[in-house]
Amino acid sequence: MAILEDGPNGGFRGKVGSVYGYKLNGEWVIRGVRTPSTKPPTAAQLLHREKMKINGEFCQRIKPILTFGYQFEAAKDLRRGAFQLGQKHVINSVIELDAASKPYLNMEKLQVFVGELMPRTGIEVRLENDILKLSWIPNPKYYDSIYKLNLALINPNKHMDFKMGAADAAQGECSIEIPVFKREKFDYHVYIGFWDMYKGTLSNSVYCGII
Repeated sequence: MAILEDGPNGGFRGKVGSVYGYKLNGEWVIRGVRTPSTKPPTAAQLLHREKMKINGEFCQRIKPILTFGYQFEAAKDLRRGAFQLGQKHVINSVIELDAASKPYLNMEKLQVFVGELMPRTGIEVRLENDILKLSWIPNPKYYDSIYKLNLALINPNKHMDFKMGAADAAQGECSIEIPVFKREKFDYHVYIGFWDMYKGTLSNSVYCGII
């Protein structure tokens, strides 16, 4: 079904019979049904497909984190939601090519939270049994208890864990029990960020290495 816009002399969106209508760069366009290409894909097309596959699978695995971490950026963007902004970041900034020109995830470049707050400095992370111990240098600007620490643990191929408001930003240190460490042993990439719970603002995440 098509939708007629701007009266009987305007364009339309959707399908009418065997043609489709849509707007492109401010102009109304009508095209026929696209048929599958019989040409073999080029090397560039195959590489793009591989990148898109990696992006789709990885972002779907960490969707709850991206949806939270990009929610305030999405409020400024009328075209994309939080998850879509996270996907865009991963495809543009995180997926790189190795020495054999194969795409991979550069986890050090991943931003799981984005925002205007200043990220913490002097961060140290260590694991003792199933207890994750974090320390950082508190920022005097963020002494109020409305500023909280958020923690994300991500294994690119297996699991993720996400703790919102795990500690007050002014504490400078905290210990967090991670139950998954008791059940399964994987390497996890660690990210922390800070959250103004009153104004609804985040800091960019800080990559803390692998545990």
